[in-house]
Amino acid sequence: MNSSTATMHQTLRHYFGYEQFRPLQQEVIDDVMAGTDTFVLMPTGGGKSLCYQIPALLLPGLTVVVSPLIALMKDQVDGLTTAGVPATFINSTLDIAEADRRKEQVRSGQIKLLYVAPERLVLGDFLRLMKSVTLSLVAIDEAHCISEWGHDFRVEYRRLALLREQFPTVPIIALTATANDRVQQDIIQQLQLRDAKLHRAGFNRPNLSYAVKQKTTGLRPLFEIVERHRGESGIIYCGSRSRTEKLTDHLRERGYRALPYHAGLDRETRTRNQEAFDRDDVEIICATIAFGMGIDKSNVRYIIHYDLPKNIMGYYQETGRAGRDGLPSECVLFYGQGDRAKQMRFIEEKPDPNDRAVAIEQLNQMVGYAEATQCRRALLLHHFSDDYTATNCGNCDNCLSTNPLETVDVTRQAQMLMSCVIRVQERFGTSHVVDVLRGSNAAKILNYRHNLLPTYGIGEATSKSEWMWLARAMVTAGYLSQDATSFNVLRTTELGRQVLRDRQTITLQRQRQESPRKQERERSINRTMGDLPENNVELFQRLRGLRKRIADDEHVPAYIVFGDNTLIGMATRLPRTLEEMRMVSGVGEMKTKRYGAAFLQAIAEFLGEQPSIQTVERQIPDFVPPELSESAIATWYAYRKGMQMEALAAARQISQSTLLGHLESLVAHGKIDSIEEIVPPEKIEPIRAAFRRNGLAALRPVMDDLPAGFATWDELRIVRADHYRRKHSTSREAAKV
Repeated sequence: MNSSTATMHQTLRHYFGYEQFRPLQQEVIDDVMAGTDTFVLMPTGGGKSLCYQIPALLLPGLTVVVSPLIALMKDQVDGLTTAGVPATFINSTLDIAEADRRKEQVRSGQIKLLYVAPERLVLGDFLRLMKSVTLSLVAIDEAHCISEWGHDFRVEYRRLALLREQFPTVPIIALTATANDRVQQDIIQQLQLRDAKLHRAGFNRPNLSYAVKQKTTGLRPLFEIVERHRGESGIIYCGSRSRTEKLTDHLRERGYRALPYHAGLDRETRTRNQEAFDRDDVEIICATIAFGMGIDKSNVRYIIHYDLPKNIMGYYQETGRAGRDGLPSECVLFYGQGDRAKQMRFIEEKPDPNDRAVAIEQLNQMVGYAEATQCRRALLLHHFSDDYTATNCGNCDNCLSTNPLETVDVTRQAQMLMSCVIRVQERFGTSHVVDVLRGSNAAKILNYRHNLLPTYGIGEATSKSEWMWLARAMVTAGYLSQDATSFNVLRTTELGRQVLRDRQTITLQRQRQESPRKQERERSINRTMGDLPENNVELFQRLRGLRKRIADDEHVPAYIVFGDNTLIGMATRLPRTLEEMRMVSGVGEMKTKRYGAAFLQAIAEFLGEQPSIQTVERQIPDFVPPELSESAIATWYAYRKGMQMEALAAARQISQSTLLGHLESLVAHGKIDSIEEIVPPEKIEPIRAAFRRNGLAALRPVMDDLPAGFATWDELRIVRADHYRRKHSTSREAAKV
């Protein structure tokens, strides 16, 4: 490990308490440190912030971070200052005196990271402040806001283009979690990034489960989800302000701590409600999409969409607020046939026909996701051109279904439906056609004299929900079409007319209805904690209580003190000294000094009460190897030709640290099955033995276990990746048997 790479790892360990970088982080940091404009596309929870926070600590001057919301920048600054990082923000919540004081801190070099909103950054006074110091880096967070093709376009972001004009030599890093190819290119163009290095991590969030449930007349299915997460944080997105208020009232009546959040509330109330959620004073927020990017809370265990989102990009962004700590979390969308019509009414109000066309296309994609019978994860990832090839993700409702698709003969009902569409002259939507078939006496039916049609009432024996499903399925199969530009009227296609005329058999596929699976009825805390013994779970809950008290005293959200993952680490490793506490992932030097004694005391007291409690190893993933990126595959092709390491890095035009990350991922994923050309053979077995004794979670205990100077950090990483490969290939073979 060269000196610069070692310094990066020391900084990561010292301030943030992590032993290793997540996939792509080190490659991004290498490019930023080299002064290169950089575009980072990384899913929520993937560690985007570290991509500019580590360089900010290592570069000589100031890093300015453009952040879209006041609450978001405050939480991020609170988290950094708690970890010992000199950071601050300047925004409209400060009075003139406090703002001036912070500006003076910036001028005197006391601040390494300065967070500002885009509106403030382009003001003349702030530009002069930036020019008065050594500006080393500008980071544009939530960069998709600059693109009119994105899901959250903000006009004020467009003005950031002047950064290149005002600071032509300062590198810019743009970061976002949601951008398809079109949005990516728009961001690069608008910010005038020069020869930008594009780093694109996979969009897959394996810890998130996805499911779609049909809306019912009651709220029982929603309450079932909320109940199994009682005591945990969740967000319920609704399509209107009134629904957020009503749903909040229903939840409170059942004893849940819930608050609403929407644009109709005054700013003070919105801020107060969000802070209550951040600090775990309430467990549920019922919100419109106004409750957006200002969410940095790591322990949101579930996201419910009770109304259909406008597009997949926004849906992915909102579900991404669950499970930022990497622990199991679920995302549930409730969908009803009327949802599309509601969204269409808003779209029809758009004056620009091009805007309407784009919105309709995006809505149709969202409806396709909601009505899909294939893997939902694959649908989401393919929307972002992610190279996801699995046909069964094992963590969405369709892939978890124990019942395969069944083929249903719907010839008779399909003939009724198409005949009725033709009888009403292809001028009405699905609901009206179904009402005619079921013999409704609604005023609209009588006014149009549709009660006199031959198809009136011929389908009364079939439920409305069954007719609605059939109509959707026949649109998907191409027998019917819906005219999105004309109130979604149903029309019979040429294929439909042909099969109707020739009386052909019509079959469709659908999934059998299942009773709720046992795992859906289990409390979420059991999924979060894995199969831990009851005592360890009890200790985790006690540590959560301590964290809440500390956070309240310091007036910060609980996750700023420690994330759930770190508390699980404490509850499983049972540290007894400050040195052992430092070995828990997420416990940096500053937090060890600040909170270590209090948490050690709580653990010691619990051990005194429960002497039988045992250390539990690897209940959560102890090592997650870097993803196998396209760049790593290119390195693999070069490696197979027998090139030496230095020559290989030069040929690929990558740094030694990036090369190491590629080799680590190639070894872990089985592309390289012998590491003797990378690590001296005589070192491999002693290092493996040290990993067997200490686990894969951290490198420091393994290094300390080996004789001084026996191995390098790079060699430890490669052997760990090989140990991981061997362990998991054995598990896979055993599963086959």
